[in-house]
Amino acid sequence: MLFGDFMRKNANILAYVEKYKYKYGISNLSDNDKLMKFLFVVASLAWVYAFFMTMLFILGMLGEFKFGGFDFELYKNSFFSVVIGAVVMIGGAVLHCLKKEIIASILVIASQPIMLLAYFNLMKDPAGQLNFSFYWRHAIPAAVLVVAAVLIMIIVINGIVKDNRLYNMLLDGIYKQYGKQNGEKLSEAEWQEFLNSYDPVKVNSIVDDNANN
Repeated sequence: MLFGDFMRKNANILAYVEKYKYKYGISNLSDNDKLMKFLFVVASLAWVYAFFMTMLFILGMLGEFKFGGFDFELYKNSFFSVVIGAVVMIGGAVLHCLKKEIIASILVIASQPIMLLAYFNLMKDPAGQLNFSFYWRHAIPAAVLVVAAVLIMIIVINGIVKDNRLYNMLLDGIYKQYGKQNGEKLSEAEWQEFLNSYDPVKVNSIVDDNANN
């Protein structure tokens, strides 16, 4: 119950989590809009640059193959690695737009080493020397993209873990106060019904005290 499961938890208690965080000044790095926007902008710019260079590279290689500049059989594995990497990058961008930051970051991080290795093999001159443009076209933007994606993933996961911990703490406090009726524990159905009607705005301060004990 760490990622998607957290989002499927009871909406009233999730609202209470936010109320509790606001009341006691609790803030995760993932709640820092300026930091997250900065990282997303850096990642987006690096992605756009890297993808643009990738498309230029793919089109250039296709032209070379067509006019006999390269032996396709010799370079096809590396070429297809670049193409697959580009597709994975698109998938990561789509998932980012769908607010699936963790999976998007994983895809981006996974794609870059594979693509860089392919570029490394494809961008050598006949003497076996690596073309210097490899660094500013591909290596540097890939490094920036990976670093930004890693930071975003770590911050988002850290926020989820902390909010999950707070959710469970508050839920435990609520259960200690309301989990029994006439000395008998509520059934699972009764407990879920109670949570579905629970209003965090009217929460008694005793719940907070129980949660902190």
